[in-house]
Amino acid sequence: MASLQFVFGASGSGKTEYCIRRALLEAEKDLSRNVYYLVPEQDTLAMQKRIVLHKENKGKGILNLDVLSFQRLFYSSFTHLNRTVPKTLDEMGKLMVLSLVSEQLKKRRGRKEREEGESWESFSSTATLSYFQGEVEQLGFLEECKSLISECMQYGIRAEKLYSFAQKLKKNVSKRKIEDIALLYHSFLSWMTEQEKYTEESIAALALENIEKDPHFQGAYFILDGFTGFTVSELHCLEFLLAGENQLLLSLEVRSHEEGNLYDKGDRSSLFYLTKNAVEEVESLALEKKAEILPSINLNCFDSVSGEKRKKGVVYPRFEKIPALQKVLDSYAFSSEGKEQEGSLIPPLGITVKECPDILREVQEAGNFIHHLVKDCGYRYRDIAVIIPDIASYRDVLFSKWKDLSIPFFLEEDITLFDSPYVKVIRAAFLVLERGFLFDTVFRYLRAFPYRTAEEEEIVDCWENIARAKGWKGKTAFSSFLSEGQEDRRAYRDLASLLQFYERNTSGRGSKEAVLLRERVESLVQLITDCALEERILSSLSFLKEEGMENREESYQRSIEEVQEITERITESLGDIPLSGKSFGKIFELAFSLEKLRQIPATLDQVLVGDLTRSRFHNPKAFLFLGCGSEFLPKKFGKTIIFTEKERELMREEGYRLSPLSWEESYIEKYYVYRAFLTPKEELYLSYPRTLRNGKGERASSYLRDFCALFPGLKIRIAENEKMPVYNALRGKEELVLSLPSLCRTDHIFVEKEELFHHFKLDSFRLLHYLWNKEAYHEETERLLSGIFFANRTVDLKKETALQLYGELIQGSVTRMERFHSCPYAHFLQYGLALKERKTSEVRAFDIGNLYHKMVELFFKRFLKKKGEEKVWEAAFQEALSENVNQAVEETLADPAFQRFLTGGRNQYLLRKLRFNGRRILWALGKQILGGDLRPDAVEEAFQFEEEGIFLRGRIDRVDRYLDQSENTVYLKVVDYKSGKKDFSLPAVYQGLDLQLPLYMEYVLERERKKNPSSRIVPSALFYFTMENPVLSYKEGEDYEKARLKALKPKGLVNLSEEGLSHLEKDGAEESLLLPIQKKEGNTEEKGSLVSEERLLALLHFAKERMLEGAMRIRDGEKAITPIRKDAENTACTYCPYHSICGFDQDLPAFRFRELDKREEEELWEEIVKRADEKKGERK
Repeated sequence: MASLQFVFGASGSGKTEYCIRRALLEAEKDLSRNVYYLVPEQDTLAMQKRIVLHKENKGKGILNLDVLSFQRLFYSSFTHLNRTVPKTLDEMGKLMVLSLVSEQLKKRRGRKEREEGESWESFSSTATLSYFQGEVEQLGFLEECKSLISECMQYGIRAEKLYSFAQKLKKNVSKRKIEDIALLYHSFLSWMTEQEKYTEESIAALALENIEKDPHFQGAYFILDGFTGFTVSELHCLEFLLAGENQLLLSLEVRSHEEGNLYDKGDRSSLFYLTKNAVEEVESLALEKKAEILPSINLNCFDSVSGEKRKKGVVYPRFEKIPALQKVLDSYAFSSEGKEQEGSLIPPLGITVKECPDILREVQEAGNFIHHLVKDCGYRYRDIAVIIPDIASYRDVLFSKWKDLSIPFFLEEDITLFDSPYVKVIRAAFLVLERGFLFDTVFRYLRAFPYRTAEEEEIVDCWENIARAKGWKGKTAFSSFLSEGQEDRRAYRDLASLLQFYERNTSGRGSKEAVLLRERVESLVQLITDCALEERILSSLSFLKEEGMENREESYQRSIEEVQEITERITESLGDIPLSGKSFGKIFELAFSLEKLRQIPATLDQVLVGDLTRSRFHNPKAFLFLGCGSEFLPKKFGKTIIFTEKERELMREEGYRLSPLSWEESYIEKYYVYRAFLTPKEELYLSYPRTLRNGKGERASSYLRDFCALFPGLKIRIAENEKMPVYNALRGKEELVLSLPSLCRTDHIFVEKEELFHHFKLDSFRLLHYLWNKEAYHEETERLLSGIFFANRTVDLKKETALQLYGELIQGSVTRMERFHSCPYAHFLQYGLALKERKTSEVRAFDIGNLYHKMVELFFKRFLKKKGEEKVWEAAFQEALSENVNQAVEETLADPAFQRFLTGGRNQYLLRKLRFNGRRILWALGKQILGGDLRPDAVEEAFQFEEEGIFLRGRIDRVDRYLDQSENTVYLKVVDYKSGKKDFSLPAVYQGLDLQLPLYMEYVLERERKKNPSSRIVPSALFYFTMENPVLSYKEGEDYEKARLKALKPKGLVNLSEEGLSHLEKDGAEESLLLPIQKKEGNTEEKGSLVSEERLLALLHFAKERMLEGAMRIRDGEKAITPIRKDAENTACTYCPYHSICGFDQDLPAFRFRELDKREEEELWEEIVKRADEKKGERK
């Protein structure tokens, strides 16, 4: 007769010790009787080792004692009966099948409307997807759907049952969703039946039939340890075992004051609900099979070794060296959670709680604690375990910081194939097949190959620059890279292989046409072979070993084997199925997303790092729990894609057993946290970061606060308030970096000998002395000191070097000279070293400005032929706006430089917007012209400036001219168009930052004097005009035409002479709509933009001298890193592309912005006029 006996006990009470001793005892009693020790899959190897090395195991071996998981038990039944295990579809196979059947259902020509009360047979054979028609394209939906179908198979829920349940629902959305899942579920099972394929769930069903007949599982002794609950298939297995003559011993965790509530399942929020549920399920099976239920063994009351009754107040064996955890065992999450308990104010022995400023410091502090345990307490690394709730947030920091600290550790996580460099190349090739030859897809593929030579990388860089600048798309464009004579280059072969792969999958049939999957897989294998991908990946992995990441190196090596196995499995299972190129890529994408690279520890003596629920730690001496902050705990359980919480509750009410709801998951998580707190034998270390990596604030989690409330004397230590220990030279260097700068600032220079001696007694200087004299770190220490005492020391070029760089003649445009005055170093990089940003085909801000320039230029050139005919200007302007704007835009777009505006939806939209804005701009320019007497005389006039050692060229956007024949006077105006906001600033001219307008006007005046030597030449105005369509705020009753004109007024200087003003604007209103001036009681005064002709001419001379001065400084080799601050928001660094080269940082000594001259404008004008007068005197 079968029997069932429970072993109850809290964590640390010795349940596993009791089970092992019982297993060894039963095995020794009768060697012909089998003893099976069942544990969760991840515990099998560790438990085997523990049993073999146990002190009660005299022979240090196992004969009739075997350690199994349920999965291994199922497969062993096939071996015992000499039956072949059917080939099964793994999770990857399920996902691919689900993708295929969903595609078939989408193509099914079913009814659009589903009939009420339709039979299941009719529905399953004719219906199409209704609610999830679009979602089946998404990987996340397919993964969740696969998990849901697996749940249904595990818990014995049939597709027709789901359909019947859907018919009872009143809510149409829920009904359609469940019907779709039932349809997918049925189609999945139908495909499996047709293809004679099995899943793990169906294998379990076959195995259960074997177990019933297997003599090895008759009259055996089964011990189940480490379980918190059982799946349906595991319960079925227990049911079969209880039907035979087997004895079952089941250990479950429960603390003493919960024992009386073991059969109370009503409260799902109970910490031990899982235990209660398992007891109820297994006991009901025993009663059903009429097995004997033996009295339970309570290790909360009796010692697991001696069997003696426990004395009150005596701690459990595990907590002898950390007795404070006994209080956690008895009181955590019970009655008074979150409230401070009464007790000693003495800090509990062996418990450390630390608050750190961020994750980086938290990992570093944990590493220091591990070093302390190993170096000061005699621990081995294998005696230490670490748990992290969210490994993804800590992974890279762990590898970085613990490598520096020389801590060997094994991160217990599965690496996805997506991380493998081998798979990255394959996925990139699939992306080209799916989207075509685009810039991003092609260079993602080319960049995916690891570690080419510098010469090969330079070829790819060159290709990228060309393709980016030309905006290449399509196979033909990229084929032009394959020029003759380059066949031996790897980059050539990689691109050629990609083109052949694309041809094989599209030529003559198109990627959308269905082709046998087998043929498409052959083309992929050929691509891998042509690129010699395997050899290149293997040769590139050596650096991982050097970085101390042997586990990852091995995983990446195995990824190659995994991909080869995937291609074989796909070909074998689905090779004869026709599918499109898009589906081809999708199949492999699904496979790669599910396949995991299991890691094997490279050595036994290393720290084990795991997560909260999956990892199993066998009571290490020290246990570190990182990430105990509110962001990670309690975990935020995400919403399911398929069923809402309410829908899952409805299904549960109907008796359909599915996975726990989100609120139940949170209570289960609390149980795992409770178990984690009770894991160590000697040391428990808890920590959390105050700030996350995204800058978000963090505080201690509710779990940690509840824990701390149990110990009034336990104080949270603040990491910043404690000095970190120095365990190696690298850590010493880090400490120096933090402490030396504050001691070595120039204001801390030591004067007295006694003061110097005092400071050299500091730990920082002791470290400095130690590292300086250590040969391996001497050079690095010297660089560290150089960095601390770094100053921005200006070292100019030698004149000979400057001559070689710039030549004897300084050439360029006025912009070059403005660049020099803005920052000499930026000028040196741009014009000396000729560093340039990469060209791109994308439309950028200056492209829009150039288009506006070209459009305005072409528009006004049409009127130059009719200049002077005032009636034509007045009458035809509005008509020209409607006709000539479109013509100007079309002519502009005919220019190859603007072809990029014609491609892409975004650029097309931008072009329509520019047409509209162009009309507004030309309307405003027309109003400004027609408002005065001056008319466009030249558009895009060539500008030249030549003096000794300097030759500048440029284009003047527009010159307006008016000849007053009665006075024989010519009035001139220079207008420069700007695509961004630009204001005229006298301090900027004074510093040499704004020289264009004065120099252009000087050139125009000189030209006009030569042309009309007998006429008086008057500079009327210098203007910047911003080409924009300003957004106006709404004001009721306001004249928006005037408001727009006012917003588009040009900025600059205006000659205040009455004659000049009258020709610039005929309407003499108090506030001008066309000029940047304002009259007071009809009078003008020299203020702001209004200046006298004397000052205007003086400014032109000053600008010329400032430019010549800059040219001389360039020839002298000046290249100081001295950018200028233009205003509160703009500096020379604001849009500078060279910041990563110069490293300008105001926090470093001698890095400071130059400031504009802060003097009043009147003082600046006086100095400008004075300097002009001095120059005139010198000429005389």
